[in-house]
Amino acid sequence: MAAPERPIDAATAAAAQRPREWPLVGREPELAAIAAARAQRLPGVVIGAAAGIGKSRLAREAIAAAEREGAHVERVRATRSAASVPLGAFAGVVPEQARADDLLGLLRGSVATLRERAGSRPLVLAVDDAQLLDAPSAALVLRLVESGAGFLLATVRDGDPCPDAIVSLWKDAGAQRLELRPFDAGETSALVERFLGGPVEQGALHWLHERSGGNALYVRELVLGALDGGALTRVRELWRLPRRPPVSATLSELVSARMAEIAAAERDALELLAVGEPLRVEELTGLVGEGTLLAVEARGMVVLERGAAGAEEVRLAHPLYGEAIRAALGTLQGRAARRRVAAAVQARPALDADAALRVARLLLDAGQEVPPPLLLNAAGAATRAGDPELAAQLAALALDGGGGFGAALLLARAHAAQHRFEQAEEVLAAIEGEAPDAEAAFAYLELRIEGLFWALRRGDDLVALLQRAGDWWPGDDWRRRLQPLLIYATAAHAEVFGTLSEQTASTLADPALDPEVRRQMEPLHVAQLFYAGRTRDALELATRIRPPIPLAGQSEELAQILWSTVAYECGHAWETLERELSDAFTRAVRAADHVAAGFTAVGIGALRLAAGQVPDATRWLAEAELQLERRDAIGVLAITRSFQVLAAHAAGDADRALAAAERMHATFGGETPLPNQQPYVARGDAWAAAADGDRPRAQELLLAGVGGLGTMPLYAALLTHDALRLGAPAKRLAAPLSALAERTDAPLAAAWSAHATAKAADDGAALSAAADGFEAIGALRCASEAAADAAAAFLRAGREDSARRAAARSRELHERGSGGTPPPIDGLDGPAVALTPREAQLVELAGRGLSNAEIADRLVLSVRTVESHIYRAMQKLGVNDRRDLG
Repeated sequence: MAAPERPIDAATAAAAQRPREWPLVGREPELAAIAAARAQRLPGVVIGAAAGIGKSRLAREAIAAAEREGAHVERVRATRSAASVPLGAFAGVVPEQARADDLLGLLRGSVATLRERAGSRPLVLAVDDAQLLDAPSAALVLRLVESGAGFLLATVRDGDPCPDAIVSLWKDAGAQRLELRPFDAGETSALVERFLGGPVEQGALHWLHERSGGNALYVRELVLGALDGGALTRVRELWRLPRRPPVSATLSELVSARMAEIAAAERDALELLAVGEPLRVEELTGLVGEGTLLAVEARGMVVLERGAAGAEEVRLAHPLYGEAIRAALGTLQGRAARRRVAAAVQARPALDADAALRVARLLLDAGQEVPPPLLLNAAGAATRAGDPELAAQLAALALDGGGGFGAALLLARAHAAQHRFEQAEEVLAAIEGEAPDAEAAFAYLELRIEGLFWALRRGDDLVALLQRAGDWWPGDDWRRRLQPLLIYATAAHAEVFGTLSEQTASTLADPALDPEVRRQMEPLHVAQLFYAGRTRDALELATRIRPPIPLAGQSEELAQILWSTVAYECGHAWETLERELSDAFTRAVRAADHVAAGFTAVGIGALRLAAGQVPDATRWLAEAELQLERRDAIGVLAITRSFQVLAAHAAGDADRALAAAERMHATFGGETPLPNQQPYVARGDAWAAAADGDRPRAQELLLAGVGGLGTMPLYAALLTHDALRLGAPAKRLAAPLSALAERTDAPLAAAWSAHATAKAADDGAALSAAADGFEAIGALRCASEAAADAAAAFLRAGREDSARRAAARSRELHERGSGGTPPPIDGLDGPAVALTPREAQLVELAGRGLSNAEIADRLVLSVRTVESHIYRAMQKLGVNDRRDLG
């Protein structure tokens, strides 16, 4: 595997120096509500929110909008120090001649001064942190609102006491109270990516949202701290956060301010939770006493939740409380707290795996030995939690302590998760034949398949191992259990993909087949059906056996990737597939399942690429590459990089295409790609050559690749159609592509064949129909190319009006994607045939038979506007009769 590229230091440095004013996202409804309140001449709006949610940022944006509309804005920022002086916040407004003992006159004079400053313009008074105003200042604000002199825009912090006059604003004076909620996950992501100016890995976005709780201020400080510390860096197309940074000093100060003035006993409770949350109510009560627990709950510092085991558990009210407290703990103090929490959790009648892992972490961090009975359980939990480094540490300790086969298996799995396959193989080879039962032996063999077959490319050694394994237990049941593994290894190694479907079907037809053997055999049957061209049967079975996430074992990993591959490579139900892939990806990221996240991300990337959504495809493929660099169980990383070549070519970026092709080959470490990888490598090499300007070479590479795919008609058809797209003669390819399409029921194969046949015949109408076929599948990029081919065919036939319509359709199909370069049309290209988005929309509605009045009513436009747009569109399309728009 290629070494990770160095971060782009210039990009990182530039981001770190960006202005501290962050973009405003997700607050459009609130801005609209404030603008509507001003337009309706309401007295004002009071924005309420907890600290850091973004109320001041929202107020600034609303004030800027008011100023753009001609309002005069007076700004007041309330502070505790200003509140020590009556009307201190309004020092610049109070008339010099006002008497301190005449409060009413003082208020009237101040309001008059504000009116005078505004002159003929509408007055807006903006008060930030109005809860901190002294009583006279609060009375002045209320007076302004009640007098109708201007519009008030104030912010108040939830949970803090407010002067009576401020509360009266929304209770009695008619001002609106607008509650600002924290960001949801999508808004947090949008905020971060807009600030950084590019896509961010989803795991980092998930971490930022979880840690910040959607608090905009915390999001900002987390990102700036990660940038300043070098943890957040840009690698190629994606901002990455490979390690979780410690909480910054600035953020620690912000959070610590929330915990000022709490008693020592209360801090003790918070420190114990910071190092070991969650704790059961009775455990924390036993450590700090019921009174202390009640006190921190009353302060809003902790929350109670129902745990997985049904017990009530106590957590800190915000994830960053724990970060800040741990950062402030001294070394000895932290160790003592961890020992206390570990002892409390160990006192439970029984420890589940997660609790065992928590105790092990606590004891290791406290410099204590972990009791041997906990080590295996904790190591397994660390593996499932996506922490292979800790899993390896715990498994090694367990192995040294006599943990035997189970400890060795966990240690090897942890090595494999960190790409240390040689070390994993060394550990596994030492315990060959020592499995205590068939289940353990099967798990052992699956792990060796990943290492010997996929990582180390020692297929002969794997086949020999599986043959030896047949003698580990007597009887036919064990040998039948090995059959799926033997098929897996021999089919791939002997390059007979797609020829074993009868064998796998025969095995599955046995009603007495062991359920575990069936579970292992079904993904292999899906693969055989798919490679043989029976894609509908393959998809039906793949959908039925699709595993839950997180994935457990190689059989489930194979089932997951086959489910998405069959669907997107064949053109089955793409809209449903993308929705399900997105849901699965979210679950995979939350579960730290890098394999599942990589598989689903590459599927989304492939679908977006086929739809012509090039920037989105680039982003998702970068995400897939990142996840699979962390763990690539069955050789999907090279396939991902092949798609990256195609995405870079579509974007017109030759350098990026060539770099992706280089990374694709580096994945193999000098070894020959496996049969299921070879079509993707051929595509990657060909499209890289095309990006580099050598289309003849690209065609040669694709057609040479077809020669080795006799047992995989779908992939042979894919490469043949790619050659057609890159300029190979249609008359040479139409017949072979038609023959290949007859060997598979994949919708895409039929569409490819229709495209080639129509192009060979130079039939514009048939090429337009081929575009329809691609569009129905969702393959808009190929649809746009087929429509461009139709335009060229019509032009050669002297049918210029039809050529213009086909050309306009090609552009419209292209523009429904995003990014990339549109397909050229010889003899008929340029802006003359390019409809604007509005023109394309109106042409579509007119083509359905809607009248101009009906279109105007639907789109809330004037009839004259509709008429003029449709007239211009018809001119571009060379159409004289409106009925020809259909």
